[in-house]
Amino acid sequence: MLKNIQTLRFLAALWVVFHHMTPPIVPFNFAILPKAVSLLGFAGVDIFFVISGIIMAETTRGATPGWKTAKYFILQRFGRIYIGWWPFFIIYFIIFTRLNSINPQISVLGSIFLWPQDLTKYLLAITWTLSFELYFYLMIALIILWNRVHATKILMTVGVAVIILNIFYYVNGMYLPQNESIAKKYLIIPFYTSPLIIEFICGFFVADIMHKKAKINPIPWALAALISVVLAYFYQMHGKLNQSGMAGFFHVIERVIFFGTFAVCLCICALGLEKRHVSPFKALQRMGDASYSIYLSHIFFIALASFSYFKLQGKIQLNGNLWWLFTVMAILFYSWFHFLKIEKPLHEKLKAFIFRHVTK
Repeated sequence: MLKNIQTLRFLAALWVVFHHMTPPIVPFNFAILPKAVSLLGFAGVDIFFVISGIIMAETTRGATPGWKTAKYFILQRFGRIYIGWWPFFIIYFIIFTRLNSINPQISVLGSIFLWPQDLTKYLLAITWTLSFELYFYLMIALIILWNRVHATKILMTVGVAVIILNIFYYVNGMYLPQNESIAKKYLIIPFYTSPLIIEFICGFFVADIMHKKAKINPIPWALAALISVVLAYFYQMHGKLNQSGMAGFFHVIERVIFFGTFAVCLCICALGLEKRHVSPFKALQRMGDASYSIYLSHIFFIALASFSYFKLQGKIQLNGNLWWLFTVMAILFYSWFHFLKIEKPLHEKLKAFIFRHVTK
């Protein structure tokens, strides 16, 4: 039931790439691509979070309660994140070391193990999302430890608590710039009770509800997704937001309201189409397998393309559109190669190891 979700995984990763491939981040752009598409590309992460909730619900349905199943789950899921990240960590660490560009505040151990920390402490800033993934996996493992059948009630309780806490934070000005140091102390507000948790929970609910539904009409959900993303665009552009707008900490509540709604509606639409045996774009479904590699590799290729562009400027005639397209294609080709030759084999070895030494 997840063919269309695989397509969404690829498109979400590509959307993040588009977001990071706009001036002034890069010295070139793709003139044909509407500004709104790249501007809102950070919302690819929100789609990832909802999809993660869906996958967790699907893969744990019918799980036997107890320590053995919970341990197997946590090793599989944590291992999946680390096996995908560590090869890239080695590459980035070597490059940053050679360039002498590792900031003093970077936590090497924190970056390796992706434990919760301030954004400035990650070797690669975008890996903050992986810390949230691990956090949600831990929640699900604890639920399995007790009993998977109680997941809906437990996650609903957690979700309501997070909403109430964030209303309290908002009313007391914790999302205002002048209170940033207080709000980010101990990571309770930006991480442990972040409204982004709601996106994972909603994804979990979507999967459980759709599992029981024979068919749904995807059209209203597609319209709801369109309306929410249009409203998000106008709010991001004209809402007089602080700093990076909904991509930053100060407007994370609005981000979850607009883009969380968008991601949930989009996923319901995708699952609804699949219930009707509509699963187009087979090639994009395959590329969904490489979405993790796309997400982790694209920063390297964007930096390399920008450096090369500056070096060659003035020596040869450069077309910004072609340079942009070439960079995107390089990211996609390498990511697919990395998935097939590195990520997938390592993951298979990990699964075999866990099966041999943990399940017996």
